[in-house]
Amino acid sequence: MNYSNFSAKVSFWPNMHFTAIEIQQCGDLYEIYATDISRLAKSKLFVGRTHDQHLADSYAKQFEEWLPKVNREMKLREIAPLARNTASTRLNHQTELEILPGYLHNQRGM
Repeated sequence: MNYSNFSAKVSFWPNMHFTAIEIQQCGDLYEIYATDISRLAKSKLFVGRTHDQHLADSYAKQFEEWLPKVNREMKLREIAPLARNTASTRLNHQTELEILPGYLHNQRGM
């Protein structure tokens, strides 16, 4: 799994805050989960599975490195619209203040 696939899978759940990666053995397979323990209940997101424990460990290590980056990107996407709306509201308000009533009247007559 590459970074964009991992990011898409984790980002699909914006209300979750995944903080760790876990491996669980299920029969002869190893399942990898991103976990959210920020609430009273522990939530797990299935990321993938493999038959090889060493491969599962390798994936888990890679996912642990990517997880903080995905969380930062999700936070920035959450904040960006708020910042944009604040700036555009300020800009619209400022533009309204700068337009003089006579100028509006002349523009409407055109």
